[in-house]
Amino acid sequence: MILSRSADYALRALIYLAQASGEQPVPLERIASEQRIPAALLSKILQALVKAEVLRSHRGYGGGFVLVADPAALTIDVVIQAIDGPFTVFECMEDEHFCHLCSSCKLRTKLFELQAAMIGVLRGVTIADCVPDATGAPRRPLPTVVGPEPGRRGLGPIG
Repeated sequence: MILSRSADYALRALIYLAQASGEQPVPLERIASEQRIPAALLSKILQALVKAEVLRSHRGYGGGFVLVADPAALTIDVVIQAIDGPFTVFECMEDEHFCHLCSSCKLRTKLFELQAAMIGVLRGVTIADCVPDATGAPRRPLPTVVGPEPGRRGLGPIG
């Protein structure tokens, strides 16, 4: 699963709105400018979050967007799924008819485990966790990302 640019922008906008944490609407142009997000794309993203009942929009003079979901309860998996749809690591996980090997595939079983672990991590992080404190650091340490062994890139040559 690769996080889409739209999901990234949605998360950045929500973190920004959580920092604003007021009842006053924040104009789209201000969010776009502060977060360096194209306004036209941000408009579509924020409307999707309104539809998901994460935000409320106000039209007209003084209009903008207000975060209505509690940032301490809003997990990033909800945001990503509102923008990108359901999580899938590989196509065969959505459709068992994708491949004739699905019914006996051990790799598919491992991919389901990977997907469950990823969703578990995303459900464990809220928007409030990502809001920086006065020093600019996230309020809660984010999980450590484990990469390849030092000096090793990828899996190596095949064959």
